[in-house]
Amino acid sequence: RSGTLAESNRRETAAWSAFVAQRFDLGGFTLTPILRYEAMEFDRRNRLDGVAGASTLDRLLPGLGATWRLDADTTFFASIHRGFAPPRVEDLIGGTGTVTDVGAEDSINLEAGVRTQLRPGLDLQASVFRYDFDNLIAVGSIAGGGTPLSQGEALFQGAELGVQARLDGGFRSRLAYTWVATAEQTTPFINVATKSAVAGSVAGNRQPYAPEHLLTAAAGWSGGAFELELEAQHVGRQYSDFANTVAPTADGQRGEIASYLVWNVAVNYRASASVSVFATVKNLADRTYITDRTRGIQVGMPRLLQVGARYTF
Repeated sequence: RSGTLAESNRRETAAWSAFVAQRFDLGGFTLTPILRYEAMEFDRRNRLDGVAGASTLDRLLPGLGATWRLDADTTFFASIHRGFAPPRVEDLIGGTGTVTDVGAEDSINLEAGVRTQLRPGLDLQASVFRYDFDNLIAVGSIAGGGTPLSQGEALFQGAELGVQARLDGGFRSRLAYTWVATAEQTTPFINVATKSAVAGSVAGNRQPYAPEHLLTAAAGWSGGAFELELEAQHVGRQYSDFANTVAPTADGQRGEIASYLVWNVAVNYRASASVSVFATVKNLADRTYITDRTRGIQVGMPRLLQVGARYTF
């Protein structure tokens, strides 16, 4: 289109990482301490006026993992480590070259669980987790004109379950379930531009875009040259803002996002050792559902049919 070029930036990140780890085998136990070092340089240049800015960041990140092999079929595991994620260049350095006080994400991550074969053809993995963030970067409403970045302390904890079964007659099934029992703002989140608390953010509120329940379940069959699988994906209800607003606003930028269930199906036919034909249908029922309100209402993918072939040589 015609018009004036409003923004042209060159953003660069250089990153270095190194780690040292030692595994100790103590009979059925293993203990693995690890120490990781991360260093980064961020640069941004406004190509319209030549203004540039730069920043650096580094972290020393310890961790410890442990396993206990009970028998040939069952292993218990646990780990604790320091979590880290750097800010993006465009969030850290503004178009005028100024460096915004956006901290890296820092957390203490703990996990413990078990992997076991309950019987031949039936595998299970279950775990509990706790992620305690000293600093979490979260996105507010962009469509509403608000500053998209805020940061604060948060706590996530819950459990995960995974099951895979291989049955007689070529039948199989799988299930993956995540229960995020806690997704708490433990402090009010602070707008990185104004340094003031985000409207509605208070300690104890649930973190936006953190559904309590996530489930994927599938059942399939294979026989001869055919494979068939039916999959269901469920995402629980979630909030779209720090205030945990339930009733949708007229502009669609705030309000609870209802839970939804999507069905998918896939068929594969192996015509020969080198040729196979496949077809997949995602959102089989062509359901319309909301997935995001950050930029106003955004709906999920409509029914999508894909047909293709693979040739191996």
